[in-house]
Amino acid sequence: MNNTLKKISLFICASLIFTSCDSVDFGDTNENPNGPTAAVTSQLLTQAQKTVSSIGTNLSGILFTQQLAEGQYPGESRYAVLTYNYNSYFTGPIQNLNEIIKLNQGAETMAQAEAFGNNNNQIAVAKIIRAYILQFMTDRWGALPWTEAFQGIDNPQPKFDSQQDIYMIMFAEVEEALALINSGAGPSGDVIFGGDMAKWELFANSLKMTMALRISDADPALAKTKFEQVISSGNFISSNADNILFNYGSDDASDSPWHDRFKTREDYVLSETLVNTLTSMSDPRLPKYGEPSRTGVLGVYVGAENGKVNGNVPDYSFPTGTIIYNETYPTPIYTAAQMKFAMAEAKMKGWNVGASSPAELFTQGIEASMTYWGVDSADIATYTASHTYGNINDIAYEKWIALYLNGPEAWAEWRRLDSPALTPSIYAGDQRIPVRHAYDSSVEDNNKANYDAIVASQGQDDLHTKLWWDKN
Repeated sequence: MNNTLKKISLFICASLIFTSCDSVDFGDTNENPNGPTAAVTSQLLTQAQKTVSSIGTNLSGILFTQQLAEGQYPGESRYAVLTYNYNSYFTGPIQNLNEIIKLNQGAETMAQAEAFGNNNNQIAVAKIIRAYILQFMTDRWGALPWTEAFQGIDNPQPKFDSQQDIYMIMFAEVEEALALINSGAGPSGDVIFGGDMAKWELFANSLKMTMALRISDADPALAKTKFEQVISSGNFISSNADNILFNYGSDDASDSPWHDRFKTREDYVLSETLVNTLTSMSDPRLPKYGEPSRTGVLGVYVGAENGKVNGNVPDYSFPTGTIIYNETYPTPIYTAAQMKFAMAEAKMKGWNVGASSPAELFTQGIEASMTYWGVDSADIATYTASHTYGNINDIAYEKWIALYLNGPEAWAEWRRLDSPALTPSIYAGDQRIPVRHAYDSSVEDNNKANYDAIVASQGQDDLHTKLWWDKN
């Protein structure tokens, strides 16, 4: 009986304790009074914008188009890296941009978000950057999950959208952004333009022109329409003063990726393809692009074989010290040279880009490139007098030279134009320069049905299946 009473008493006490704990209101004990109550859009934007820099300095295209070669450890120069994972773009910058848009559109959050800039301007910038990242991604892999992506556990296996559909999505995204831009405050946390919406409009139009020319062999009518829309707006890069650059800080958190790459290692040198070509063309940009060999003949520029184990790297020419040792040296994203060559090609196609002829625009492109790199005006005149426009191959060659260290654009335009002629590395197991990146194996493992469907539609998942816009 005593044991029974003890058990009943213990049960009653435990019940009282449980009930008391369950009903206690601890208020804001675990809340940080100094912490934000919602995501800070300025911080999300800054983090997302860092990806613009990493895209502009991406190495794959630089190595594939033989602007640089690798030193002691060739990998990509031999096309040895077969698959690449795109997940970090989805879970990192794109997710941040999605959140910026959501917070600036939500009825309950837009007022708080507006503390960091006009709602529509924040949305516009997020859409422009999102389209820029998406173009980089689709021009690497082709088809991607998009319209069914970002649903979490509600749809962990999204379908792939074709590259053609993705380009339509990107055009819509850019045009929506342009329509949203207004005279209100630009976004806080904007490390590219400091909230200057006029420059974001220029960025959007530059992206639109680039996308239009990219699809000009796949959908000529649409390409012409989109390109001419930008020209008719009058808002495009027409001189180096308009160039869109990613500027860096002097601290480790915000310095140039090139400075970081050469801080403790020396893995990249000028390719023999670039050095030999510029030398044969008497191109005054060579000393602006690279340094003479440190251990060779004084004043001689030496390029390294593509894909070879180039062991003693000081035997070869490095990119100039201003590029690799100056932590604040900017990365070009879109330049006047790039746009002049685009307009020269568009004029050649019969598109309405103004009164200038292809030859005039071609020369203006060379002049813009050389002026940007600090070439003397007399040397520019000498070069342009002997290097004149003849056909599309001339434009392709000069664009390849002008896009030095802009790997994604150099690689994309080389694939689209199939020019200039590049000899694949003789050290590669498969002596074909890649025209896309293959999907990471996790895509097939985790989303097999949709992976199989897009491979059946797009083509074999390897480095040599041409993308939708790559028709030549």
